[in-house]
Amino acid sequence: MHILKFGGTSMSNAKTWQQVFDIIKRYESPFVVVSATARTTRSLIKAAHKAIDHPQEAQMIADDIATRHNNIVEHFLADYDDSSQTLMACHNWINICIEELKEHLATIHSQQELTEQLKDVIASIGERLSSYLFTECGYAAGLYTTWLDATQIVRTDSNFGKASPNLDFISGKINSLQQKISADNIPVMGGYYGMDANENITTLGLEGSDYSASLIGAALDAEAIEIWTDVSGIYTCDPRFISDAKPIPQLSFQEATELAYFGAKVLHPSTTKPASKKQIPVWVKNIFEPDEPGTCISTESTTGGPVKAITYKENCTIVTVTSSQTVMGYEFLAGVFDILRWHHLAVDVVTTTEASVSIGIENGANLDDAIEQLNGYGSVDVLNNQGIISLVGCNSDNCLVTDILSQVRNVPQNLISYSKSKGNLNLVVDNDQVLSIVKTIHKKLFS
Repeated sequence: MHILKFGGTSMSNAKTWQQVFDIIKRYESPFVVVSATARTTRSLIKAAHKAIDHPQEAQMIADDIATRHNNIVEHFLADYDDSSQTLMACHNWINICIEELKEHLATIHSQQELTEQLKDVIASIGERLSSYLFTECGYAAGLYTTWLDATQIVRTDSNFGKASPNLDFISGKINSLQQKISADNIPVMGGYYGMDANENITTLGLEGSDYSASLIGAALDAEAIEIWTDVSGIYTCDPRFISDAKPIPQLSFQEATELAYFGAKVLHPSTTKPASKKQIPVWVKNIFEPDEPGTCISTESTTGGPVKAITYKENCTIVTVTSSQTVMGYEFLAGVFDILRWHHLAVDVVTTTEASVSIGIENGANLDDAIEQLNGYGSVDVLNNQGIISLVGCNSDNCLVTDILSQVRNVPQNLISYSKSKGNLNLVVDNDQVLSIVKTIHKKLFS
């Protein structure tokens, strides 16, 4: 069995839906996971925030989402005879989802609050819309597609916005659904969302549909998990901004995870975890060039070349905490990192001494509160508007680090970290320097 995940670009319009169905027809017994249609999740979150002070604008966004989805199914089904019942079912589902959305928007306005729990419910509407509509249209196109609601399969904890899955529950639920997962049926499930033990809808974090696909693949012991997007694999750098970026044929699970964690947009950072435990290869492929090999992520990695890829994050913050009293190093560090854990802030880069630690953090909603609490441990210096440049898959030649640093010797580096065992080199510089430095290093390494 192959798990096929199709992202927002794949789901953007009637033409891409047909391309996706043509890809699905190549497989004997696929399990399909889909994202929301392009831009829908962002629109849903925007409407949720607008609802507090601008309820009419929020309602207009909801109407626009309805119109876009109605247009997709109408254009798709226009090419198929005897599709009137399917079109009616699609219109009814869109009405149900949009009415639910409008009710939630009204609640936000009346309560003057957008909770993380309600934000997850609203964000999930995109995948609930796309997966059901895609299933109906697939059946009209001659595929025996069967809709599976992710809330019945993906059980999570209650960490709204970035929930952690219950792997045992998912495996057990999948086993009980084996009758639906047969050569005669093609299951279609929306990614990104699930449900906690109290039957509250949760989400797995932005781009979480990749993670959903990997969870399902691990539960089914799939032959492969394929992430279908609009580029032919993972590149040496973001091809939207680096014109000479090249696709990478092979990556290890660790390398792919590091790239995703440090800013590469192709995969959700947790995608490789379930797959790597079962040693299931993950492929990243292009719906517009389905015969291109793409990138294979597995236990193996190709050798050769000084670095596998470069990625970067912008708009980060460097927080330096210096202890105001004599404490053992482990006590000081434990206290600092306990605060970050409490506020759900992930650390990207860190350097430390016994009584001082500098931490690179992607800006988050709880950062200000964490900084205020860190003041209890000593003096706190904050450096905003920082970018983290990460070189992943560095070889063990220490000369590489010297060579890279020589390329940026005229640019102030606010933090540097290097792990020889992981093969990662991280540079922190001012935001406005990031892209030019990335271009310089990429040209040196790959051109």
